[in-house]
Amino acid sequence: MDIRKEIPAHDIERFHTKALEFSASARSLILSLLAAGFEVKRKPDRSFVTTADLRVEEHLRELIQLHFPGHGVIGEEYPPTRPEAPFQWVMDPIDGTEDFVQRMPAFGTILALHYRGEPVVGVIDHPVLDIRVSAAFGLGAHYNGRHVKLSDLDPTDIDGTERVMLPARANFIKHRDDGRLFDALARAHPNHRIYRTCFTHTCAILGMADAAVDYGNPIWDFAASRILIEEAGGKFLNVREWDVPSFGRVYGSIMGKPALVDRLATHFNR
Repeated sequence: MDIRKEIPAHDIERFHTKALEFSASARSLILSLLAAGFEVKRKPDRSFVTTADLRVEEHLRELIQLHFPGHGVIGEEYPPTRPEAPFQWVMDPIDGTEDFVQRMPAFGTILALHYRGEPVVGVIDHPVLDIRVSAAFGLGAHYNGRHVKLSDLDPTDIDGTERVMLPARANFIKHRDDGRLFDALARAHPNHRIYRTCFTHTCAILGMADAAVDYGNPIWDFAASRILIEEAGGKFLNVREWDVPSFGRVYGSIMGKPALVDRLATHFNR
């Protein structure tokens, strides 16, 4: 039995409603910080972090503590709180900080609620693009409040013209030398687009692309995507996971229309 069925339906609806409220509040804060300005620094791994990343995560943690004081929180910028709690909010306050710094609009906020490791609620919000996708277990997926439902591809129609979202080749070589995987995917699916933020996930969830691959990223980058894609009628596969010293566990996943997800997964089985 799916462990998420232990959660009363009215609780799932309440969690979803609050997640949308939290996301809307984070969006307002991000837009105000974009207008007012922010400081930019580099982390030890040379990735960007800004005062906006820190402030937005602090704000979301404050909201969660206020409304769900018994829940845990896992975020990119601060240590976990209440790691033993069955309910865990998982967040990336600004996914795509480099884009945020350069004022490129593909960045987004990821917020999810997991129950004993299983996703229950997920939200990805793109403040500048005015795109918000959300889902909750058994309640379907939504785009700015409208229901989202994906149609599948006929496997015999998969010929390289389908639209596949890929991260940059850098994702495949930053923690291990898996550049050959990127090369194989790009050759087999030449009609691809490359982004390095959760915008790739959003495109797959909304059918703007037929599937998306993401690779070499931590849990908060994927936290909302499985519930979003599955509630939209798509498929999510975790195809890789490994531990990186001094960084933590990272994952590789595929999401989108089921037939294409299965085809893409064959590259990871070789």
